[in-house]
Amino acid sequence: MVEIEYYTRYLLAALAIAVLLNCAISLLRLRPKKKVYAVLQNLATNEEYPITCYETAVGRARNTDIRLKLPSVSRAHAVIALRKDGFYIFDTESKQGVYLNGEKIDKTAKLSHGDTVAFGMEIMKFYVGSEAAGDIKNIEDIAPEQKNYSLTDIVSGNEFSLEGDYVTVGREEGSNIEITAPNISRKQAILTNENGIWYIHNLSRTTPTLLNGQTVVSPTLLREGDVIKFGDFAFLFGEKE
Repeated sequence: MVEIEYYTRYLLAALAIAVLLNCAISLLRLRPKKKVYAVLQNLATNEEYPITCYETAVGRARNTDIRLKLPSVSRAHAVIALRKDGFYIFDTESKQGVYLNGEKIDKTAKLSHGDTVAFGMEIMKFYVGSEAAGDIKNIEDIAPEQKNYSLTDIVSGNEFSLEGDYVTVGREEGSNIEITAPNISRKQAILTNENGIWYIHNLSRTTPTLLNGQTVVSPTLLREGDVIKFGDFAFLFGEKE
């Protein structure tokens, strides 16, 4: 009789655990899948950060929804908010500011599909997800306004149009911008176009490419009025006249 009671206790305990596990599995299966309203894609690493809430905090702090670890990112850098008429980004008093398509925002700005957003040195591409359509009235799924840019030789005044997806710079014959000086590498640099936003990439191992006096070590966003130096040659980046 004692043995029956002993085994019965263990059997009931096992049954209770089985019931609890079954309930937990059912709850997990029934849990609704989060909507992905938008995505931020890191242009340096291609890592994607889904936006699944109406308000998403971006920063270096552990409790932010999208945590970016570079020192140039403030602990509480920005908030991306979904409203009835679309997405907005708010600068939450960050030290470096928030740049939208190369221009620093004044506290808040509206986001569009394909915009480039910079949090310090973290440069992201913003994409609106299809699941946002039900929560936004009159959603405009369009790329930012396209502009025509050029590089102008500061000394000679020669203007070189930036066209297509990329522009090559170097001593190599056939480069889009050919500079025949001996201290210029055959493949000095390349400028790439992503939805109307231009970036500079250094390709030379011997002659540095400088942007506003700073050595370009990774793909870097170009802004109106930037000065790019290839060796002794300086060019002004700006909207084509």
